[in-house]
Amino acid sequence: MSYKTLFGERKVALRDVSLEIEEGEIFGILGPNAAGKTTLISILSTLLIPDSGSVSIFGMDAFKETKKIRERINMSSGLNLPWSLSVYECLKFFGMAYGVKDNRIEELIESFELSEFRDVEFEELSTGNKQKLSLAKAFVNDPELVFLDEPTTGLDPDVARKVRKKILKIHEEEGITIVLTTHYMAEAELLCDRITFLNHGRIIAEGTQDDLKKIIGAKDRVIVELSYIDTISFDKLPPEGIYSVEFRDEKLIFFVDSGEKRIKEIVKLIEPYWNNVKGITVEEANLEDVFLELAKRA
Repeated sequence: MSYKTLFGERKVALRDVSLEIEEGEIFGILGPNAAGKTTLISILSTLLIPDSGSVSIFGMDAFKETKKIRERINMSSGLNLPWSLSVYECLKFFGMAYGVKDNRIEELIESFELSEFRDVEFEELSTGNKQKLSLAKAFVNDPELVFLDEPTTGLDPDVARKVRKKILKIHEEEGITIVLTTHYMAEAELLCDRITFLNHGRIIAEGTQDDLKKIIGAKDRVIVELSYIDTISFDKLPPEGIYSVEFRDEKLIFFVDSGEKRIKEIVKLIEPYWNNVKGITVEEANLEDVFLELAKRA
């Protein structure tokens, strides 16, 4: 998939992307800014037609049977709803395209905690309530497949937590297939069954969270917080169990097969710097670790 810039230069947004999304799962598309996430989700939701390739949704050709597919899908993508319409009017406006009755509109207003703002115009809503309205709109036709493009970007932590909880609840209760883009690793860990990592328009890894964590070859990480980091170095790491060590955010992070097994070896390694040690914690390796490792290889 490519596009022209304002200066006439052709840029490639996606290269050789191939994926399969299973019915009933939450599928995450992760990557840094400009990785191609929004372009990919726009193609999958029939909003963009790629230069080449094909997309099949519900067994139908996405570019030949678009109308039939759009009756069964929906999307939330940013805060781009009609600014002059109230919450009710906005949902009514989009609901009319699907023949949705008023009782469905009222259900969504209540479900997404927008009753207090039912008659408030979109432009007068807080960012959090705008996002909740955008999500409510995405479920107006009771879809089988929903695309969510960075659903919590720009939200306060508490509002973002509520939005994620709502997404999980809808998925669990209704079994809807959800495809979402995000650059928040914690969000992907909480929500996604499977994940694909995009960078520079290419898929660089895909799988379950456990599959992806195998990329760094470690189950746990041992974090050593220091009062300062200057010229700390190790001649060599033990041959087994400790795979690598990184300096990150005033911390030494050891990636290991088992934090419990390797803690004594790590203490011995950092013994020369013991006076500068502020604390040691053991945590399970996470998607942020995978992302940073993949970014190095890209």
